[in-house]
Amino acid sequence: MNAEKNDACQAHELLAEAERISALLAEHAARHDRDATFPIEGLAATIRSPINTALLGGAAGDDAARAPCSWLTFGRIVAILARGDASFATAWLMHQGAMSVYRALADPGERSRFEQAIRRGAWVGNALSEPTSGNMFLVPRQVAQKAEGGYRLTGEKRFVTGCEHADFFFTAAVCDGQPAFFLLERDDSIAIEPVWDTLGMRATRSQIVRFQGTLLRESRRLAVDPTAPNPIPNGLGWLSVGIAEAAMAAAVAYAKERVLPPGDRPIAELQWVQFAVADMSLRLEAARALAMRTAAALDAGDPSYGLLQLQSKVVANEAAVAIATSALEIAGGAGYMRSRPIERHLRDAMSGPIMALSGPAIRDIVGKALLGVA
Repeated sequence: MNAEKNDACQAHELLAEAERISALLAEHAARHDRDATFPIEGLAATIRSPINTALLGGAAGDDAARAPCSWLTFGRIVAILARGDASFATAWLMHQGAMSVYRALADPGERSRFEQAIRRGAWVGNALSEPTSGNMFLVPRQVAQKAEGGYRLTGEKRFVTGCEHADFFFTAAVCDGQPAFFLLERDDSIAIEPVWDTLGMRATRSQIVRFQGTLLRESRRLAVDPTAPNPIPNGLGWLSVGIAEAAMAAAVAYAKERVLPPGDRPIAELQWVQFAVADMSLRLEAARALAMRTAAALDAGDPSYGLLQLQSKVVANEAAVAIATSALEIAGGAGYMRSRPIERHLRDAMSGPIMALSGPAIRDIVGKALLGVA
């Protein structure tokens, strides 16, 4: 019973901390979206916050008794951050996924060194996407050449979120004919090409990272298990849940404040607006419930979590787009203006279905799994 109370107390503290940071993110979100600049306020706040290492559990000292947070708590943190600024929440989620792989380092000394750097606030870029890889992040095609101490990689990785602030990178290459994964420090052999100018998620700064004979050290090779739980696939659905929550909240607030002549009655009293908001809630609750079921399966070690993660992402992605679109219809011309966040929520929501794994790729996997097709 005491353990359950401690877990609940820890979750409450982490969620309260996420709410605090989300409010900070929301203050600056419109500016970073307009200028396509990285939310450095969020970066500074999270690297000093317990949410940054919540999945790792306590370090030495006063936090020694702190256990890793549950996957449900982690997912809710992602959604809360996304309510404030979906771009930063996406960048933070990619960092969480990339930094968590340090545990797969075979060398104990390297594993300890990376963990200490992460706990001090080091940022890790997720550099897996290749120009020709499509959705297959764990199947690299770029070949690294054997060299003293490891392999040397020349090639580019795309959509590396927050890479300009990265201290380390998680990347992959074909080594001796087999896919291999590495953690590496940023050095002069790594260049960043600023190409990010997009419809939505403008503040993620997901640039091209060029490796120019970069040494992939054998001592920093990772024994990656592609079936093991990882923050990214668990968090992607929660990102869309957070965007949907923000869009619905903006629509409800507008419907209550906007009045129409001749009676100066709020549009919240119009039946079509009431129906639209009701539909928003149905979609949001369905997406949230599936995300929670997925997290519960992860926490219980239920092997069904793999398929649930894919299903949850599609449902949440489509819910966010539908809710943000409906919010724009309710707000009309006012929602189309950048002075309100609704148009940003819609643009950010539209990234979900094309973010890997994409909707069609997921439907292909899920359909084959359910039909027993190889």
